[in-house]
Amino acid sequence: MIPSLPANSKSFFIMDKKSWFIVIICCALLGVQLYLGNQGKENTGRSADPERAASSAGSPAAADAAKGGREVDSAGFSPKPESETHGTAANVPARPREVARLSTFDATGKKVATFAFGDVGGSVLYAEMDGVAIDSTKEALRNHDVRLNEASPCGIGTLMYNLGESSPPIRDTTLYKVTAQSKDMVELTGVTPDKSLIICKEYMLKPVENEDQEAHRYMLSLRVTIQNNTRKNLTYANWGLFAGGGYPISKSEWETYTYYVSQDDGDFIKENSGSFKPWFGSDKARIYKTDYKSLIWGGVMNQYYATLVIPSKNARSHELYAQPESSYSLRHEDRSTSGVSAAVGIPSFTVAGSGEQTKGGVQQFSYDLYMGPKLYQMLAKMPNRLDFVMDYGWLSFISVPMNWLINLFYGWFGNWGWAIIGMTFVIRGLIWPLHRKSMMSMRRMSLLQPKMQELKEKYGDDRQKINMEMMKLYQQYGINPASGCLPMLIQLPIFFAFFYMLQTTAEFRGEGFILWMHDLSQTDTVGELFGIPINVLPIVMAATQVAVMLMTPKAGDPTQQKIMMFMPLVFFLFCYSYPSALALYWTVQNLISIVQNYLMRRMPMPELKKVNKKKRGGFFERMMEAQRAALEEQKRLAKNARR
Repeated sequence: MIPSLPANSKSFFIMDKKSWFIVIICCALLGVQLYLGNQGKENTGRSADPERAASSAGSPAAADAAKGGREVDSAGFSPKPESETHGTAANVPARPREVARLSTFDATGKKVATFAFGDVGGSVLYAEMDGVAIDSTKEALRNHDVRLNEASPCGIGTLMYNLGESSPPIRDTTLYKVTAQSKDMVELTGVTPDKSLIICKEYMLKPVENEDQEAHRYMLSLRVTIQNNTRKNLTYANWGLFAGGGYPISKSEWETYTYYVSQDDGDFIKENSGSFKPWFGSDKARIYKTDYKSLIWGGVMNQYYATLVIPSKNARSHELYAQPESSYSLRHEDRSTSGVSAAVGIPSFTVAGSGEQTKGGVQQFSYDLYMGPKLYQMLAKMPNRLDFVMDYGWLSFISVPMNWLINLFYGWFGNWGWAIIGMTFVIRGLIWPLHRKSMMSMRRMSLLQPKMQELKEKYGDDRQKINMEMMKLYQQYGINPASGCLPMLIQLPIFFAFFYMLQTTAEFRGEGFILWMHDLSQTDTVGELFGIPINVLPIVMAATQVAVMLMTPKAGDPTQQKIMMFMPLVFFLFCYSYPSALALYWTVQNLISIVQNYLMRRMPMPELKKVNKKKRGGFFERMMEAQRAALEEQKRLAKNARR
């Protein structure tokens, strides 16, 4: 029979100082994480900066345009008063006016995304994803759209001048007009305030020829044509193309997942608003990085969506500009939030002036613009490694197969909750041989308990001698004392890989499961008690974890056993403020463990036999032998010292 608790249950909860220290530190760190997680959500509701709010209430371009027209020089645009009012505050509307739209559709004809274009700056005002929940906590918005970049200071594709860290950039406030349009193309043309340049922007939908190009439904091709309208040769530097603003779209998203990002010749780089206020060094109002080898793409992302500017080879530069944004006004909520914005640099260029018989020179730059959800299976099929935005980290070798597996089950079941359950069964099936071997080893180890008790009675408080004799027992009977930890050690990387996958993918956003679980990407809160949210699934998860622990044979190091008693609390604190999908995964694997342990307990007890000493031991056996030798040497030295 396998005991469920040690004979002396009181002594089971008595640990040495080192064990208590480890447990207390773990609990404290998880408590801080829980607190900071809640703070991250609460901080999105802080009041906006008054000066910034006043600026955003009007046109994002009006403040720059109020400085007057701009004259071109070799460094870019410089503010200079002009009598010309085109593109100045006098005729720039309070907000850019929407002048055109393009929409993409799936194979069934259902609308997937809509891109709206504005006259100020000739840019993409916002990208709207139809049928995606904006905030599942509000039932009226369950099927509402998500708009990217609506709160940004200017539209995606706006030209930016005088980029640098010493002064704010100047945004293009030129008024553009629609000069051509079809169902899959919009052409916008404008003349700079000083009439030196004619700028034409041609936005085109990307063709979707096969399922590998599904991401094209969230993409536009942009061709920027810059024509010299003067007789002089004009040279420009420190230009950029605005890549949008990243910010939490709803209160359920965290500011801590908002970054400006880049891919530099295979290296993925991300920075959040904390990079502007480093722990060491002076605060920065903006960052202008000019040391990229070859900037493949750059942009911004929040927890579930990204906007990326992907230059063609002739448009690639070494620069990326970023700045913090302190008061984005959320569309459906009466509050503001903070974020970051970014611009991808444009290489220095020269356009020839016009002659008596010729028009002015022309310079063209081409880009792809991605404005859509972070879906690994979709982005992984695209060139230029757009899937880097998933940010799975060093556990990507586990997260990627898990993402593939869960999408496979979703294709079968049509529900992400059941897909998580199906994936969990597969994972538990894969580690079942190891779990079975571990359980059998622990059951054999439990048979050694009487012999271990005899050693304690024989040697009293001589812990070194007891440990040495216990290791001899393990070696004699071929038992690995670390076998009980192996299943947990394997499951922990899987758990954290699933955790990273949850934090950066849009699959679960707004997707419910059963009963009270309305959004797998959020906690399953059913109410509050004294201001504390009541999340049901983490409580069920902790209870099932306790059941698994009680059904596990109690064997091995007593300190290890006592620390394992705190594991349900550790996982409970970790999962309480994170998406319910994480607690669902761990709860299901606990239930599977309970069934497996029940079946194992019904099997006959293994025999306790001594192994052949001539047989070469395994890795753990050799480690035990080395540890035993070290203990003997330590005891010998202590004995010599007493002499």
